[in-house]
Parts: sequence; structure tokens; C-alpha cells
Amino acid sequence: MRLLLTYITLSASLQAAELPPTSVIFTKITLSNKYVSEGASAADIDADGHTDLIAGHLWWKGPQFDQSYSYAPIKDFPIEGPGLEGYSTNFFCFPTHITKDQWPEVLHVGLPGSNAKLYINPGRAPFSHSNEDKTCRHETVQSHVCNESPQLQNVLKAEKPQLLSYHQNSISLATPSAHQSSDWNILKISPSHNRLAKYSHGLGCGDINGDSLPDILEKSGWWEQPKNWDKKTPWTFHPYPFAPGKGGSQMYAYDIDGDGDNDVITALDAHGYGLSWYEQTRNQQDQIDFKAHTIMTDQASDNPFSVCFSQLHAMGCADIDGDGIKDIVTGKCYFAHNGKDPGAHDPAVLYWFRTTRNPDGSVLFLPYLIDSNSGVGRQITCADVNADGKMDIITSSKKGVFLFIQN
Repeated sequence: MRLLLTYITLSASLQAAELPPTSVIFTKITLSNKYVSEGASAADIDADGHTDLIAGHLWWKGPQFDQSYSYAPIKDFPIEGPGLEGYSTNFFCFPTHITKDQWPEVLHVGLPGSNAKLYINPGRAPFSHSNEDKTCRHETVQSHVCNESPQLQNVLKAEKPQLLSYHQNSISLATPSAHQSSDWNILKISPSHNRLAKYSHGLGCGDINGDSLPDILEKSGWWEQPKNWDKKTPWTFHPYPFAPGKGGSQMYAYDIDGDGDNDVITALDAHGYGLSWYEQTRNQQDQIDFKAHTIMTDQASDNPFSVCFSQLHAMGCADIDGDGIKDIVTGKCYFAHNGKDPGAHDPAVLYWFRTTRNPDGSVLFLPYLIDSNSGVGRQITCADVNADGKMDIITSSKKGVFLFIQN
């Protein structure tokens, strides 16, 4: 039996397609080897014309990124522990212009069910230039932020972006108030339902029906934004099992196959396996439908290049190779459940999947390994941090905080 298993494994590996070479190469920069945050972002914090990096209560000054400053007390979190002890209280950081000056604020979201806080950038001396135990001015802007992939998006095409999340078992959009940093106004786009719970997985937005209005994506379907919404009436729900199990992470609407309508990209299980894209089609009633296309499962043999990893708890969608077509960036969330998830002890990989459109209309995703000892947390940021015209990647996880500069 052992010989048979060995033969099957070797046969499967020999059948793997050869990955075409790529000119995309990244240099890894370790900003911190401490577990400070599950998410990282980028913005010009000090308004000096250079992009800076943010993770947790720290920011690294660009363009060298060799000097960090804090704007609230810093805590290094344990990688594992009982209950919630092995989790950072910093999950997501969203830099944004809320006040009317040139310095961006940072919106923080922590563990599911915690409050979203807006840290007010003081300006000329941006945040703190030391790592002293002090906190800059901040305000709670939304209580009880739920779902494990909240996002700051301009879903309503308003002057300021909105915080997309779940709140009290409904999908909600929190909009900045007239007073800017006080409690934001919470608009519910869905009725209350127990599946829209605290630790739900999978969330995103994008225009599905081609009316130029962003719709909301979640693991069980999409919510159609009404024209001239009265900010009270629930949006129309169109059920579709994008992730029929637990649900993944950030979801994206993008025209994967280049046929003029937006498709859907999602992980299937943030704590297990699976990555798919859903081609937008039409059913016999000429209504929007989807056709599922598998990218990865829990078996390496299901991927043309024998790539398989678990815990895709963060995902980005950006044009990595500069060909004008967006690609997928994702990886393994190391010890997302303290080592109790499938594949938990496998390497903490980070990949980009090149979207390759074939002449026959089909699409192939080419998986290129970026790193095998960093992975992802809950939030990936893709941005051109050194202004060279190439997309870079910032991640933060239980492995540390990392910048991947594209050469």
C-alpha cells in the first residue's frame, strides 16, 4: 500500500503543468518580526509626498521604511493562547481623509464585535515621533463591527467612504457624520438574519448588474443597490452560493474573462481550503447567473500546477504585472485558529495568481510563489509604495509585518 501511494503521488507531480517564467520579482523587507496586527495598509501619513506604511499602532516612514513611529501604545501579541489571548486587537487599518486637512486619519477595526476607532492625525507632527506610551486623539465611530472582512469603500459614491460590515445581524454601511469624527450614521442594507453573524466570513462590493452602482457581495449571494436609494429600504437580495461552506475573506467583482461584465472572485473557506471565480452568465429567463470555475481545492491534483494551501483569510485584487488585467494576491493565514485549522502547520505562503485570458475565452490563473515564511493576516494591501510604476504588497500576520517591493 505504501508503494502504491508513493506511485500515485509521483504520478500526480509529474502531471503538473510547467509554470511559464515571469519577470515579476519581489524583494522581501521585514518591517517587524513581532505579531502586532492582522492587517497593513499604505498612505502618505506625514503629507511629504512619499507613501508610508501602517500596521497596528505603528507607521513606517517612506521612502526608506527604516524608521517607525507609534501613535498609540504598542503591544506584541502572543501567537497562540487560550480564548482570544492569541489574537491581536488590531485587525484592519484604513487610512482615509475624513477631516478637511491634508493629513489622513486611520480607521481601526479590531476583533469581530469590537468598536471601530478613528485616530485623528494631528498634522505637522504626524501622530507620534516616538514610541512612548501615549495615544493620539481618537473617536469611536461605530460599535460592534462584525464580519471578518470589513472594508472601507465608497459604495454609495458619496463625498466620504463608508465602513462596510455586519452590525446587529444586518449588512451595514457606516457613513461619516457631519461632525466628521463622532459616531457615524449606520445604514442597514439588509434585514436582520442570524447568518449575518459576528464571526461571518466573506464580504465585498462591486457592480454586478452593470448599472454603475456598487452592489454588496457576501458568501450566499449579492445585494443589488437601488437607484436613488432612500437609505431605509432593504436592497434586493439575489441568492447564489459563492462560498457554500464557511465563507472566505475579501470578495471582488471584476471582469475576469474580459467579456464586459463583472465576475466574482472569492476564497471558499478562510479556515480551510478553496479558491474560485464565478463567471457571470445569463439563465433561461435572461437573469444574472454564474458559472463556477475552480482555482484551488484541498487537493494539489485539482490545480494544473499542483498548488494547494489553506486559510486564505485575506485577498487582494490588483494588476501585479502591469498588463492591464487585475490578478489575485492571497496566501496562508498562519495559525488563524491557533494551529487548529487544516494545514495549519504548512508553510506560511504568499502567492500572486496571474490572470491569463486565453483566445477561446477561458481563463487560467498562473500561481507564482512570492514567499513561504510570511503569509497573510486578515488584510492585504497592494500599492505602488515607491512610485516606480510597479505594484508592491504589504502584509501583517502572526509572522510579522512585511513589505514586498517589486523589482
